[in-house]
Amino acid sequence: MVGTERTLLRLHIEAVWGVRLPVLVRNDVELLQESVRPTWKLCAADIADGRIHIWQPDVSAVEGKLLRQRVDDALAFPPVVAPLAGVRREFALTLVATPRLDVDMAHTIARPLTSQDQSLIEAFHPDAFGDYLHPERQPLIGVVISGRLLSVAHSSRRTHEACELGIDTIPEARRKGYALAATIVWAHTVLRAGLIPIYSALAENTASLCLAAAAGYRPFARVATFEG
Repeated sequence: MVGTERTLLRLHIEAVWGVRLPVLVRNDVELLQESVRPTWKLCAADIADGRIHIWQPDVSAVEGKLLRQRVDDALAFPPVVAPLAGVRREFALTLVATPRLDVDMAHTIARPLTSQDQSLIEAFHPDAFGDYLHPERQPLIGVVISGRLLSVAHSSRRTHEACELGIDTIPEARRKGYALAATIVWAHTVLRAGLIPIYSALAENTASLCLAAAAGYRPFARVATFEG
């Protein structure tokens, strides 16, 4: 595993929410004062060496006690038995296993997309060309078959340390290995840039979790956020 689970958790939360965190040495920490304020009051995560609570600075002692009482139920997955009001549950995963598809083979299926692919990208997702080609979305990897863009892997979130995967595939091209190839090439490109590839999926998104497993990702944390 690249880095410790606490480091990976910090990278994941900072990328997803655009916040700033201290080093997660303690199990209860607050967002840094200069951080943006997310919509949640508490982000709780179970990792191998314990449970981490990350708080907004303005949570009162009374509100904090009430939120703590909900954490056990929120992190009791899988399976997701029922949704919880105001709670988002997800797995955070890191690349630790050999992908089901060889990296060299994946590169024969998926390739980097550039400004030269504007027409393909616009046909795939109208009006998304500028967004996909934005530096924050790099690397941008696509699967093009018979002149048609079928699947796109990109950085949905990016920091100076890590990139978190975003993957889009047209419905008729799913379950054919295209998303897997794009995901593998995306991760390989991220690693070559000296960054850490991170994958996350909502706890109920079994399709995304299956893709992650095939691409060599394994969960390192269960995460729940509680809306304010």
